[in-house]
Amino acid sequence: MNDEILPKLITCKPLKDEFNHLNEIHLSSNEFSVGRATQNEAIIPFLSISRNHCIFKKTNDNDWTIEDRSTFGIEINGTKLGKGKSKRLYHQDIINLEPSGEFLYRYIHSNDDFETPRKRFKIEKSQNTSDGDIAYDVKVKFEASQKYEIEHIEDKIQNAKQMQTTSLILKQQLELDMDRQIQQLKNDYASQIENLQGEKDEVEKQKVFLIEQRDAELTAVRKDMEGKISELMDQIQRHNETEAELMTENSLLKEKLLKEREEFICELNRESSSKQDMLMKLETKIKEQEEIRYKEKIELEQMLKKETEQLRIAKEKELKELEEQKLKRERELEQELVNIKQNLQEQVKQTEEQRIKALQDLNRQKEEMKKLSEGEKAKMEQLIQEREEIQLKLQEAQTAAEKSLADLQIRVQTREIELAALAAERIQQQADHSSEVIKNLQNQLEMVKNQLQSVETEKKKHLNNSDSEPIREGSSTQTFNEVGEVMESELQCSICAELFVKATTLNCSHTFCLYCISMWKKKKKDCPICRTSISTECKSLVLDTFIERMVQKLPEETKLKRKELLKSRQELESEADRSNISETDDRNVSFNSSETSDSEIFEEEEEEEYNDYESDDDNSGRIWVQSSDSDDRFDDDFNFFDNASEFSDSDSDFTLSCGSETGNDSDGVRRLGVVAGRPGSYYGGYGRCYKCGCRGHWLPGCPF
Repeated sequence: MNDEILPKLITCKPLKDEFNHLNEIHLSSNEFSVGRATQNEAIIPFLSISRNHCIFKKTNDNDWTIEDRSTFGIEINGTKLGKGKSKRLYHQDIINLEPSGEFLYRYIHSNDDFETPRKRFKIEKSQNTSDGDIAYDVKVKFEASQKYEIEHIEDKIQNAKQMQTTSLILKQQLELDMDRQIQQLKNDYASQIENLQGEKDEVEKQKVFLIEQRDAELTAVRKDMEGKISELMDQIQRHNETEAELMTENSLLKEKLLKEREEFICELNRESSSKQDMLMKLETKIKEQEEIRYKEKIELEQMLKKETEQLRIAKEKELKELEEQKLKRERELEQELVNIKQNLQEQVKQTEEQRIKALQDLNRQKEEMKKLSEGEKAKMEQLIQEREEIQLKLQEAQTAAEKSLADLQIRVQTREIELAALAAERIQQQADHSSEVIKNLQNQLEMVKNQLQSVETEKKKHLNNSDSEPIREGSSTQTFNEVGEVMESELQCSICAELFVKATTLNCSHTFCLYCISMWKKKKKDCPICRTSISTECKSLVLDTFIERMVQKLPEETKLKRKELLKSRQELESEADRSNISETDDRNVSFNSSETSDSEIFEEEEEEEYNDYESDDDNSGRIWVQSSDSDDRFDDDFNFFDNASEFSDSDSDFTLSCGSETGNDSDGVRRLGVVAGRPGSYYGGYGRCYKCGCRGHWLPGCPF
């Protein structure tokens, strides 16, 4: 086996010179035995080591275990194993082979890449420790360390007492062995002396010799036993001295630890009493901030749910209307197809009647021709030719009718396919639009959450700094100035260069004041920053609330400036509302006075109504959606579509007209009349339906 993958035992303290070869013990076999007996792989000739002390075994998982077979026990990481029990060994485990601590080894196994359970327990305990109970944790750890030291000293004293009792037991055993051997020698020599009584001289000589031999052996045994007894007495004396030293050390250490504990507890009480008030204040502040943040989070979630539900309802309504329009269009096409079929059947019937009538006339003429003379046969031949021509014309009419019927069916199928594709395209546009709005709202919510978290971290840093140092007026002023600078740089409208007033977020996620973006849209229909076409607007209540609450904590000068800005902005918004109302009234008056006007007045009205919503040539086909100042929901009153040409058709058979056409118009422009919409649908009094081109209703209320 390779030494690099073999575990080994390394002593934790220097051994005596006679045990130098035991500084490192390599576990060279799968069952490695340790003890005093000579049959063990590692022989330790020490009195407290048993003959078969322990066995190291290798398991199938390449792990090593230790089995205790000793008399006095083995300790692993300070825990006694027990005779006959086994335990798995981990890298860096401490193994104490005997109670005196003479043979203390560390288990080394380079393949183990884990820690001992004791270390894992300490790490888990340190991770589960609460940050708020620092003083209590320090106190508990101090008491635990004192308790551990006291228990360690008591264990040493207990081990010394065990060694003393063990030495006494060994002494008694040696004395008994010595008495038993002396008695055995006396018995042996006495029997020999009795057997040799027959011969006097020889007996005397042998008796003297045997007595001398017996005395010599007795003296040798006595010396050996006295040496062992003296060695045991020396060990007992050393253990007694060690026990006395440990007892004195234990008493001194206990007194010292108790004194340090009392001083430490007094100091902790003083510090905790001084910091208790500050902790209470910080806890109240943190609770208030958490409540505010929780309320704002609930408001944001409710607003997001409400807007999502509104979008879903609007989408379902639009899909339902499209489905109804599709069904109505299909019914109209079917009815028209039925009418065309009836007309064709009537035409076929008429042609058949004409053919029958022509055949009857031909037969009659044949009969008359038979009666005619030879001179009139030429006329009969001419009639035959005419009959053939009539039959050819009849066949051509039938083929033309069949061809027109097939063309009509193809056109009907094409119309159905176009209508289905148009409905699918509208549904996809609405779904994309809704997903973009929801995504923008989610991005805005995430951005606001990040801003709140950043402000919260700054507050926590400020509170942590206030624990270690007293709060000064200069530092608070500097903090407010920094917060004001951050607000002016991050929460500022790009149009008016002021803090947001009624913050409104566009579909491109850029935010502006409501009044600023409304004035901007009168000239352009794209974002002032990224030039993306404006399709949706959404109010940001979180930004407004955050700005107002932060302004309340800023200096008075900033508060006054904010109030003046809000007042001036309200005046401007009221003026804009009045001008919008007057323009709407003028439009309604002009609409009522021009219902029967000609195409020129109609074109002028169209120019006035759509003057503010004209788009460039490259923006054709886009849908513009504008939200009102008082509500975030999408209103059909402000939906303008300039892609009405997608629904027009050049075929006169399938064009839905709601007015009369004049043949005098050279451009073929259709003059459209006023058609009332479906009952319950809303109409603002101006404009026309982008689908059928009629006035009097908008797309949601189109009867076609």
